[in-house]
Amino acid sequence: MRRFASLRSRGDFTRLRARGRRMATANLTMFRGEAAAADTRPLVGISVYKSVGKAVVRNRIRRRLAACIQEHLPEHARMRLLILARPSAADATYAALCDEVRRALG
Repeated sequence: MRRFASLRSRGDFTRLRARGRRMATANLTMFRGEAAAADTRPLVGISVYKSVGKAVVRNRIRRRLAACIQEHLPEHARMRLLILARPSAADATYAALCDEVRRALG
């Protein structure tokens, strides 16, 4: 079972972008916010713009980021996290993406 739930509401995405703590790396931009009282698990949203590449590339990046988050997310973390992939993420290795996610979560 995944350690996190998906952030799906457009309002939640917008709220995190406006109020969340922003962290930028070479391949990603991340916004981290506090969990709501009703959140039982961390909520994570992953967004990959069309400028990154075709659908196959965007889905590969999305799957890699989800695996990295699953691997590095603390056991009982309560947060909301939004990850935006930059076009350079298409050429990044899995290890590089995981390193950036680990630094953001730590």
